[in-house]
Amino acid sequence: MLIDIHHHFIPQRFIDLVRDDGDRYQAVVYRDDGTGLDALATGRTDPIPWRGPGRLPAAMDPGIFDLSIRINEMDEMGLDIAALSVMPGLFYYFADSALGTEVSAILNDSIHEACAAHPDRLVPMGNVPLQDVEAAIAELERVHRDYGFTSIQIGGSVNGHNYDEPHFDPFFQRAAELDMLLFVHPSVSPGAERLRNYYTANTIGFPVETGICAAALIFGGTLARYPNLKVCLAHGGGITQSVIGRWDHGWEYRAEAQQALEQPPSTYFQQLYFDDLCHSDKVLSSLIDSAGSDHVVVGTDYPFDMGERQPAAVLDRQNLSVEDRQQIESQTAARLLRLDLPTQ
Repeated sequence: MLIDIHHHFIPQRFIDLVRDDGDRYQAVVYRDDGTGLDALATGRTDPIPWRGPGRLPAAMDPGIFDLSIRINEMDEMGLDIAALSVMPGLFYYFADSALGTEVSAILNDSIHEACAAHPDRLVPMGNVPLQDVEAAIAELERVHRDYGFTSIQIGGSVNGHNYDEPHFDPFFQRAAELDMLLFVHPSVSPGAERLRNYYTANTIGFPVETGICAAALIFGGTLARYPNLKVCLAHGGGITQSVIGRWDHGWEYRAEAQQALEQPPSTYFQQLYFDDLCHSDKVLSSLIDSAGSDHVVVGTDYPFDMGERQPAAVLDRQNLSVEDRQQIESQTAARLLRLDLPTQ
């Protein structure tokens, strides 16, 4: 069995709302002439002035909103189950609290409906308005209570604020209390003004953003305070794995790095989980070796072109025991998402 923990969705209901009143939802739907696809851009009410030469990133492949296409493509990709999460542009952290809360509720209701229509194939991963921590907690509790959600997707930061800032602490505390998995997906690129060319805002900026998020959770003491908190990092954890030794060295020699930690940062690295979307066999092998097969899960980033359409082949190229492969393919994801898998 193959479970994909990194699998994106845009509800048709939300697309229709934006078409009807883009000003209200601070978003626009328009035709991408380069691909002939509709595009959805949030945080603006005019089309993105894209100059390529690649395809417009906001262009929507039909599978991202059409469930019948999605299920067919899951079959082609060998996926048995996917955790449905919105694309990062729908975090809506840029909006005021009222709009962010409204949009999160619309998205979560739609995710619930989509998963209820395909209960054997899709499981829900919610969205919360983290620009207002109290509202985020309320929405976290609502989807957990009313729909049985067991996971939430969050950005790597919120409007320039890292998660070591004290006002985020009640959110992480509540997520830990409810045993909700937090799946971290970057949505902004640090140093974006220097990463305007060559698509490096994604290929460099996103991995760095994920590493900054992991550093904030570790050095800020969040993982130390909530040892039961479950956090999974997208894209193989970005730069996190490659800098953990440097973090330990900094903690040993610099007082600033010890403020919230009594033990080296690598101690808390063991609380993190990672999807396997590394785009490098050697990097993935190193990740599995350092994190353990019980802390790595499958992630495809469906349906984006920075994703992986042959997830089983990725694992075929690893020298894995049967037990390790089963952990990565399904067992760890099932444990994190609290799924009851059929006995094999």
